Amino acid sequence: MISFFSSAWRRPLAAGMLALFLLPSVATAADAPPDKDAAESPGAESSGAEAPQPKFIWGILIKFAASKAFEIFSEWAFKNMFQGMASSLTFTRDAAVSAPGAAALAPAQKSATPIVPNITDSAPAAPLVAESGRENYQGVHLALLVLQPDGQMFKVRPISEGFKSGEKFRIRLGATFDGELSLDNIDPQGKRGRLYPANAEQVVKIRSSTPVILPLDKDSYFEFDDVAGEEKLVITLRDPRAQGEAVAQAPVHRQENAQGTGLLQEVAAGKYAAIAESIALQHR
Repeated sequence: MISFFSSAWRRPLAAGMLALFLLPSVATAADAPPDKDAAESPGAESSGAEAPQPKFIWGILIKFAASKAFEIFSEWAFKNMFQGMASSLTFTRDAAVSAPGAAALAPAQKSATPIVPNITDSAPAAPLVAESGRENYQGVHLALLVLQPDGQMFKVRPISEGFKSGEKFRIRLGATFDGELSLDNIDPQGKRGRLYPANAEQVVKIRSSTPVILPLDKDSYFEFDDVAGEEKLVITLRDPRAQGEAVAQAPVHRQENAQGTGLLQEVAAGKYAAIAESIALQHR
């Protein structure tokens, strides 16, 4: 059974073998990206061939089609998720402090178009480029933050790694776009229920390039109980404009490393990112 706990109240939710507890959220505001449309000086004239113009992609200055999509996305994640730290696989509990305005609970859209998970482990074929000030890929980086036995340190894991009974963890994520987020849990018996926010009429609104740790509540975390089995964590993040015909239908590419899991979706003109990932968690 999933339960939501706080220092003031406790309410059971019938939806699996996770428990939601209360611990500090981490979210550090990223620096605002530079203006993508740098104006040229009046009267400036080029001599000879025009040099290729650099483009700002997710706030990173690169040359046109300079690298593969996931390589650029990894650079974005390193800058925005880890603030350039050389080592980001462990950090102290005291470092878990939310940036003001990083995320907030908000009413869910009543007529939201359902998003079906469409994940592939293949690498994106097209390079990441920016046209008309917009990138052709949007992405999400997420990781599990597992509380260590000393109760003072968190260790980073890719989202697909398993758990031992009683482990407490949080979920860190950041996206290249403003989005609306929800988490569902499917228990070993196949029963699905909302994990976070606990109120299914709400979503978590996140800001582009701003890392967020869930749950948002102070002193919060998730925990498996002592009943083993395969559980599924369903993470859904959509651009608020991804409704009806504007929902991106391209498959979502996944790549994992020690720092977490990257998800990239190619987004055509007139379409908006709609990313859903159903992740099997081997609860052992």
